[in-house]
Amino acid sequence: MDIQFFQTFLMVAKLGNMTQAAEQLNFSQPTITGQIRTLEQHFGVMLFDRVGKKLYITDAGRKLIDYAERLLTVYNEAQEALSVHPGNINLGIGITMVNYILMPLLQKFQQQVPKCSVTVEMCSNASAVVKGILENRFDLGFVAGSQNGVSIDWLIELEVCKEQLVWVAHKKVVEKYNYSTNIMDYPLLVYKAGSLFRVLYEKALGRKNFEPTIEYTDSEVMKNAILQGLGCGALPLIMAKQLLKDGALVEFTNILRLDFSIWIVFHRDKTLSRTAMNLLKILQENMTIDK
Repeated sequence: MDIQFFQTFLMVAKLGNMTQAAEQLNFSQPTITGQIRTLEQHFGVMLFDRVGKKLYITDAGRKLIDYAERLLTVYNEAQEALSVHPGNINLGIGITMVNYILMPLLQKFQQQVPKCSVTVEMCSNASAVVKGILENRFDLGFVAGSQNGVSIDWLIELEVCKEQLVWVAHKKVVEKYNYSTNIMDYPLLVYKAGSLFRVLYEKALGRKNFEPTIEYTDSEVMKNAILQGLGCGALPLIMAKQLLKDGALVEFTNILRLDFSIWIVFHRDKTLSRTAMNLLKILQENMTIDK
């Protein structure tokens, strides 16, 4: 039963006139009549006696007034209580660099929906993000991938930005190796076998053409290792851009930058909340990386 019907009933009972009630509620008179008739049919009683153009509330109608007022009070209380609890959003992130572009956008989102709780969980890889979405632990996930994404039937994938891996080393390391432009002259820091970035390494250098010095699973740890002077490696441009500008890192420009994409993923059969849809809109509109 539509709560509006009880609001209509109370207005008609108060005014004793359907035309005046229609004016007050901004409805047509036939709409008011239809709502009252629906209530009467639902409860199986007459709520008003019609004598010509006059209305007289019945005993059943008088009894319904008390219940209708209580229903509307509880409804308004529920609406007020839920309005201050817009829910929570759970995000799964499969690649560290997403944090560099996600945090400012989350601040923007929280300005729009200040009482919404957002939980961000770092995952070891894209498969862990997908698993979390399948188990309904995440509303939205962020993964890095090729132009074809992760290609799972039940998953919706939205490509939100493109990025590049750039080959870099600390300036002191480059000085130590007499400014050589051949990265094979340097200790090579690589990503764990099977990861997207390792696949990109092998694509650029050839699978059998390099011997890794140290393997890392995370680009943030890779960045710290490069800054500590342990060797050369590749970082997402957004993580290296300021360091390159400041001169702390040197890019090997003779090697092509490696392209990849960032995707937002979510379950095809899940109805996202209004707040999750608002966040998704902000991400789609703003999640881009300047090259």
